[in-house]
Amino acid sequence: MDVPPEIAFRSIEPTDALKQMILDGIDSLEKVYPRLVSCRTMVADDTPDRQTGNNYRVRLDLGIPGKTLVVDERPVAGGEPRSLEQTIRDAFDVGSRLLRKEKDRQREGRKADSLPPHGRVNQLLTSPHGVRYGFLESRDGRQIYFQESALVDLDYEDLEIGSEVRYAAAEGDEGPQASTVAALDPGKLGPTEERSIPLRGVSDG
Repeated sequence: MDVPPEIAFRSIEPTDALKQMILDGIDSLEKVYPRLVSCRTMVADDTPDRQTGNNYRVRLDLGIPGKTLVVDERPVAGGEPRSLEQTIRDAFDVGSRLLRKEKDRQREGRKADSLPPHGRVNQLLTSPHGVRYGFLESRDGRQIYFQESALVDLDYEDLEIGSEVRYAAAEGDEGPQASTVAALDPGKLGPTEERSIPLRGVSDG
């Protein structure tokens, strides 16, 4: 980690055994998410008047690039009592799950970024002068204008409303315009990539 781990105790004796247990938990988090920047652990006994009880609370503030993930493990009303050690283990288990989800989310984001721009045909038109053109809807909902001359290895007659295509676009005088439009190669998509892109304002019925 870039920042040394911080461990704080409130109304609990900070024994060496508890500190080592927490450090071991932090090590396990780093194995799950090597880019972990910081980890602040707060262990408290929130029992009123500091009476002996099992109202233990463990909070983890997990710093990762761009954000902080928070775990706040507390007693559940009506739940089974937990020892302090079990509460610590449960907090780090939750932290591990959060970091795994974050790593998976980032992996999916990188996979999506590597895909070529693609969208669906949602308008096919012909001008009074016989020029054939249309509009694509991108994955983020933008309308992309294209002319028949932009088609690559694809005939205008082959296009249908809903046809999926890949394209290269640039900003034109009146908005984004596709310089090339080609058939979507399924091999370019990952196995979990969503291939159905809903069209705005077009009813299935």
